[in-house]
Amino acid sequence: MKNKKGNIVKKVLITIGLVLLTVIAVDICRTKIDSGKIPHRFASANEGRELLLAHTDYYENFTQNDIDYRMKKGGSTLEELLGETTDEIKDFNIIEKYLIDRHIAKMARNLRKNGFVLPELDEIVYIKTDMNKEGISASGYTHSNEIYLNSFYVMMCAVPGVDEYFDHLLWHELFHCLTRHDPEFRADMYSLIHFTINDSDFEIPPCVKDRVYSNPDVEHHDAYATFMIDGQERDCFAAWVVTEDYPQDGSLGFDTAVILIPIDGTDTYFAREQASDFDTVFGTNTGYVIDPEECMADNFADAMLYGSSGKEGHGYPDPEIIEGIIERMRK
Repeated sequence: MKNKKGNIVKKVLITIGLVLLTVIAVDICRTKIDSGKIPHRFASANEGRELLLAHTDYYENFTQNDIDYRMKKGGSTLEELLGETTDEIKDFNIIEKYLIDRHIAKMARNLRKNGFVLPELDEIVYIKTDMNKEGISASGYTHSNEIYLNSFYVMMCAVPGVDEYFDHLLWHELFHCLTRHDPEFRADMYSLIHFTINDSDFEIPPCVKDRVYSNPDVEHHDAYATFMIDGQERDCFAAWVVTEDYPQDGSLGFDTAVILIPIDGTDTYFAREQASDFDTVFGTNTGYVIDPEECMADNFADAMLYGSSGKEGHGYPDPEIIEGIIERMRK
């Protein structure tokens, strides 16, 4: 009798195990198929380092503040920074690739469900990095068609609560790749927050050039909008700056500000607070308004993740921006 019960338990456990294996196998296959709708691959650590170092135009334009704030010490060199930045790049393990693929598959299913069509883009290359230097411990950043992901969030992307943040991160970073690849899409997106794209980049004036903080997601300062500044309409572009030069003793934190720079070449700039309609221009759906690129990346992520109803159905302060994105994605 005892052996009979033992055999029954054994059979039940085997059956449960087989069912679980079947469910996992089906999920793996479905994930592989759906995630493939958004062309992508995962770079090895060695390839990731090579890809990062290839972006010489970005790094060669660094100011001393760019280097020192990332290194958290005064008088650092670009060579030191690049050495430490590349050392942070790691290999993905098989579980991490599967978990990220599940998020990408979810994105693809969301596109299909809502009738959204992504602009054409090159294959996305995902790269894992500890991200203590570039981005000041941010969650992710991009170069070209490469998305660099913070290793902490890669590890935590299956945790409830963090998984939704990771979904938003992937949509946000994908937006940067889309705007680089499709100038028309970029122009359409920027126009939703009243920005016009110029034929070439505007010059950073000498009075603030050394304090503009480089952002890999913002490749150009070529978009401007009209702001009401001190009672006068001024065409300006936005820039993100550090408020002070990095001290040699390293005693300073990371304090930044958004400024508005006239496109007429005047050697001056305005604080965002001087523009009475700053929030009207950028909208208030997101607080990440250091540049139209970052502002629209957040709006795009919200539109793709939450639709027109917003997170938990709470809507948006400026719903017309979201509706404009949704309309463009259904073209």
